[in-house]
Amino acid sequence: MEFNVVISGVGGQGILTAEHLLAQTALRKGYKVRAGEIHGLAQRFGSVVAFVRFGETVYGGSVPDGMGDLILGFEPVETMRYINFVKDGGVAIVNTKKIPPVQVSMGLYEYPSWDEIKFWLSERNIKLIGIPAEDLALKAGSALAVNTVMVGAAIKLGLLPFEPEDIKDTIKEIFPAKLHDLNFKAFDLGYEAEPEIA
Repeated sequence: MEFNVVISGVGGQGILTAEHLLAQTALRKGYKVRAGEIHGLAQRFGSVVAFVRFGETVYGGSVPDGMGDLILGFEPVETMRYINFVKDGGVAIVNTKKIPPVQVSMGLYEYPSWDEIKFWLSERNIKLIGIPAEDLALKAGSALAVNTVMVGAAIKLGLLPFEPEDIKDTIKEIFPAKLHDLNFKAFDLGYEAEPEIA
């Protein structure tokens, strides 16, 4: 048994914190764990992808192409940028909030529509689940809690072998005490959200 998770987005969205949250939870549950990440040229707003691999036996910190079970996409285009890591029949949970890359802002490219993204993923037989993670994070108290919202949604959908209390115990372990309530609320909002399933 092996789980391969890809986490993509832009710098400043808490991708590495989500990686740490999942990796530490897997360790606490007794799995062997490997994790790694790749930063873009600019950390803030630059492209970032992280990997968490766990199971009975796991080799290497990067998910091989076409081996990812799940991608947590913190931004739609960044999800598409790294979709090659996801296997046929995998799942993409995507924050629906767009952060247009510089090329789009300069008018060099058009940002794809949600329907285009759905089509591309359906062509790869990847199930798309949209969630307004940033709106929910703001409701919890901070846009920086997008990561915990996304993890909450993944747990509710049964895409990771953890219970809510497993994640909450890890939140208590890795976050300062002043951030516990914020992240508990963000997790609960993600867990209770009604996702858009394409």
